[in-house]
Amino acid sequence: MNPLLFDFMKKISYRHIGGKISLNTREIAAELGMSQQSVSRDLIILEDEGYVVRKRVKKGEEVVLTDKAFREFRNELNIMQYILKSSEEIEIEGILFTGLGEGSYYISREGYVSRIRQILGFVPFPGTLNLRVSEGYEIYVPILNSINGFEVQPFEQEGRKFGGVKILKARLREENVGIVIPERTHYENVLEIISTEHLRAKYGLKDGDKIKVVIPKNQGTDNL
Repeated sequence: MNPLLFDFMKKISYRHIGGKISLNTREIAAELGMSQQSVSRDLIILEDEGYVVRKRVKKGEEVVLTDKAFREFRNELNIMQYILKSSEEIEIEGILFTGLGEGSYYISREGYVSRIRQILGFVPFPGTLNLRVSEGYEIYVPILNSINGFEVQPFEQEGRKFGGVKILKARLREENVGIVIPERTHYENVLEIISTEHLRAKYGLKDGDKIKVVIPKNQGTDNL
């Protein structure tokens, strides 16, 4: 499915019964958190592929989602529901990239370290391995949010407040790792991986490498 269509429908269609969106470009941009220029460009692409019809009206531009758009969106939802019901694990591919460099600071805070040790059984290497979810795998990201993972409550340390996170147990190659899902993040469709070791050095990983992560749906949260 066109990732532009999925993102557009996920954020917009649920708020507008019947798929009719009588909004101008500025209002659509505000809802999507994008610039007007980016919205216009994406709408042109979606229209060319038969997913939307744009009509000029007095108040701006009316965007109508086509039957093709709804059909493909329903198919994606059916796939997600099937995965949720049938598979015991979820496999997601991502592309390695260098983040903002904040992971080492946050992961080293005792409020996180002590809870991570309790959940994963190890003291995390001071840093995260950042994977930008590959095209075609984005549909699995919302599923991660629905998995019952391990919570790290917000805390205060040295006069500074630190937000809560959810941690999911996962596997990367032969390593037991964790996926950190912050309450607030700078990224979208990114997996932040923690491990007991420096995975870049251990496996000779570099930016641009494609890596797969396996996440069990049953996280065993009853024990912690």
